[in-house]
Amino acid sequence: MNKLISYARYFLVLLVIIYVILAWMYFKDHAVQLTLFGLLLWFVIVPLLLLALVLALRWRQKKVASSTADVSDISSEKKSPKPPDSYNLFIYSSICLPEGDNWSDVVDNDEDLTLLNEKLTDFDGLPILTKPIATLTDVAPLPYEYMEATNLADSDVNGLTERLCSLIYEQLSLSDKALSSIAQHLYEHSNQDVSEPNSAIDIHPDWQQHYLVSADKTNNAEPTVTPTDSSLSKFSIYLCVPEGADTDLLIAATKEQLATYGFLESLMIVTPIITSDTDPKSDVTYDPIQFINEQLIPLSQSTASELCLLIIADTQINEEWLELQLYSNDSSNTLPSEAAVLLIFGNQAAQDILDSDTYANVSLTQIFAPDSQDISAQSTDINDPSKSDKHFNKRSYRHQLMMINDLLLDSSFLQSLTSERSSTQNKPNDIEPKTNVSPSNITLTSITDINPQKQPDDISVYMSFIDALTEQDILVNEYHLGHYMPLNHWLKPFISLSLFVSLIKEDQQESDYLLLKTRHKKCSTLWSADFS
Repeated sequence: MNKLISYARYFLVLLVIIYVILAWMYFKDHAVQLTLFGLLLWFVIVPLLLLALVLALRWRQKKVASSTADVSDISSEKKSPKPPDSYNLFIYSSICLPEGDNWSDVVDNDEDLTLLNEKLTDFDGLPILTKPIATLTDVAPLPYEYMEATNLADSDVNGLTERLCSLIYEQLSLSDKALSSIAQHLYEHSNQDVSEPNSAIDIHPDWQQHYLVSADKTNNAEPTVTPTDSSLSKFSIYLCVPEGADTDLLIAATKEQLATYGFLESLMIVTPIITSDTDPKSDVTYDPIQFINEQLIPLSQSTASELCLLIIADTQINEEWLELQLYSNDSSNTLPSEAAVLLIFGNQAAQDILDSDTYANVSLTQIFAPDSQDISAQSTDINDPSKSDKHFNKRSYRHQLMMINDLLLDSSFLQSLTSERSSTQNKPNDIEPKTNVSPSNITLTSITDINPQKQPDDISVYMSFIDALTEQDILVNEYHLGHYMPLNHWLKPFISLSLFVSLIKEDQQESDYLLLKTRHKKCSTLWSADFS
């Protein structure tokens, strides 16, 4: 309707111009004597009537536009997507990088950690420059009995598996206190499922047989004991290693070390996750976002006390990786390195049982967004992954960054990340979180897994968000952690998360908001610290 009125206006304006020109030419060519009335009629009254019609159409167009805007505002209010859902997790982490094993050591390390590896050579036979973890213990002196029990010679275990053994051992050793505490609770829970003691030996011989039969019937009727509310009900273990490694040996070595902390053999079911750097974009490869959706989000929503242990280890300092990756186009400028991460995820029920200050309270928020250039996907709900999967590409990732920026620029969203949970979790004597401070008094630490050298477009989009916060007089500290193990699509986001958790433990009095954004194949994940 609005377009039709606009076209009619243009047509009438054009008609006025044509009419004046034709009237002037007519009286000029026919030499007709114009009277005062004729002059007013043909050159004033008629053009003014046409112009009045144009003005009437313009007024009508404004009225229609105004009513349409009102309707669209009401419609947008009704159809505006709800804020994305957030999930609460308690996370413990340890990390092993060439730079160090905590936030301060890693981020503030400016030393040159590269070394020439005499065992690895290029096409010209020259040693290759690598970035190893210099303090990592070799596998030979590790207290693993698995190799001796199975009579494995050194030649039976490749260099990749040996180095992964060292990385896993180091991660578990750094977490021995947290793992010992979990093992103690699991052991206490396992003792709850014990039948009544056999007192038949303490009664008269004539009654022993009758007592044993009665006890057997009772045990058959109720073979298990329901877990109490004060016990850990589930402990899942996942070991993420690259393809080419001996997973059976690594699982056995992991179980053996966990047993030293008190974990029972029956409770240690280790699920392997195999990563592939040769085709990280393959849909067949198990992706970190699947782990988040299938393990972490259900864990956070569970009312039962559950824990999940994730160990990720990878090393590129071996012949196998060099043959596959070093001379490919994607990794021509990549320095072979190694890293390992250990993360323990727990829900509120598990934290109530463990009652440990080693776990950071973290909120997880997923952001799904289609390609901004895809008109058919413009109305996609940011909470609906099914409508966003097929639209994901580089543009869609930048669109996700923009949506995250918009969310974070809305102070009410930031406050909701802490205020909703703190209202139910804070004890009477706890200090209330800073949810009502003015923007000029806010200090925000923003972290991403962006690699500035390889993602300049993404950095420019993210820096626009930083600039917008700075304009509001918000003090922003920003870090980018995407250069650690850039080719491993599991380590890249979880290294960032592990360092994020490490910073939470160090930064409890410094920042009002501490945020981390990690990229995944089909969405982005926003992690926020809850200091309540």
